[in-house]
Order: sequence, then C-alpha cells, then structure tokens
Amino acid sequence: MNNSWIREVVQRDEVESTSDLARALVADPAAVLPLLVTARRQTRGRGRGANAWFSGDGSLMFTVALDPAAHRLDPALEPAVALAAALAVIDAARALGGPAQLAIRWPNDVEIDGRKLAGILPERVDTPRGPRLLIGVGVNLATRFEHAPTDVQRRAVALDECAKSKLEDDAPARCLTLILDALPRLLDALADRDQTLLERLRSLDALRDQPVRVDLGARILAGVGAGFDDLGALLLRDRDGNLATVRGGVVLRDRA
Repeated sequence: MNNSWIREVVQRDEVESTSDLARALVADPAAVLPLLVTARRQTRGRGRGANAWFSGDGSLMFTVALDPAAHRLDPALEPAVALAAALAVIDAARALGGPAQLAIRWPNDVEIDGRKLAGILPERVDTPRGPRLLIGVGVNLATRFEHAPTDVQRRAVALDECAKSKLEDDAPARCLTLILDALPRLLDALADRDQTLLERLRSLDALRDQPVRVDLGARILAGVGAGFDDLGALLLRDRDGNLATVRGGVVLRDRA
C-alpha cells in the first residue's frame, strides 16, 4: 500500500463499525490525519440513513478520516465525495477482473447489473479541531450471503461471482491499496471541479435515462434520471422537461 498520504492506520479484527471507531478516534485533539481504520469483520455496519450494512466474511471494510480543508473539500462538495469514492471502487474492481457492467447508483452505491457490490458512507463530524470527513467503504469481494437477510441476498452481489477469474487470497489487500492510491487524486480533481472526472462519473450513472422515484419525506418526487450536477446532486427531468435538483432523500428501488 502506498501510505504516503495516510499518516495513521488502525487495524482491528472485529469492530461494531469502522466509521464509529473513526468517529471516536478523531474526537481526540491529538488524532493524526488522514487516518485509516480497517476491520476484518463488522457487527453493526451502517449504511445511509437508518440502513445497515451486511458485513459477511470476505468483505472489505474500512473508513478514511480526513480534514476536508486540507483537501479543499468545502461542504458543498461533500455529496460528490461518495461519487468519487465509488469511482475508485469501480476502477479497483475492474483491476481485479470485475465486469464492464459496473455502475454508480446515486447517491452512494456501486452496482453490477442492478445488484449492490459496494456502498460508500461519507459523514461530516464536528471536533474540537474543526470538521472532519469520514469516508466509510464496504465492498463485497468474496462475501457469502447465505446468512444475510432476505433482501440482502436478493439485492447484493460479490465480485467473485462475476469476475473474469477467481479472486486471489490477497484480493482484499489489493483492493484496499488500489482504492487508497486513487482516492487523493480523485478528491483533488473533485476540488478542482475537473470536467473529465465529472464526465466519467456521468458515464457510469446507473439512473441515467431511467424512471426514478425519490422519497423526500413529505412527498415522492418522480422523473427520469438526467445525470449529476457539478456538486454531485442528482438531476431529474419531469414529463414536461423541467429539471429538478435532488441533494437528499432516498431513491426508491421500485421503478416509477
């Protein structure tokens, strides 16, 4: 692993959540950043909102904690951080033999043919030394789902199910290295509003030209996916051709 930008590594055999541990660690004024927290197993992995992340054997789970100011990531850009991290996951999965059908499902999933391969959870944390950004990542590499909840078995996929060849035993370490090596470059490009990066993200948009429904809490917004804006928000086009910008809410799995 190229550790030139990661200054502290915390490895655990088992944790409740790598992001929860990272949150506790960055609360210490003496915490060294960027910080990497990894674990072989999570017992209470978290997804977006109230969602849980199933962490079976064969999964890669880690969280990177950083100072967003050091990477020029102002709060407006933070929704796009998940997209940039998703691109790092896709490039790593392809390097490990993943299929061409890898795509980003806004706001924070990586899919293969509509089934979830990975999830990214960015979180902003206030600390005595200023805000910190946690980027939690979970990737199904050789994950077995026989003990997973029924909806996870139906929606999830592991990379070794569809890779061009059997994953090697060192696949988790290789995947972690590939993602971490790419992440600072992608975050820099994001801070620069790099159009090449934005076009790559848009080309991987699983919702583009698809009917989409977003639960905004008070109402359901329906339309057709029209890509992302420069800050990572989802664009929806209604039947009259008007564009709506969606920065929050839950994209429903059932199609409009």
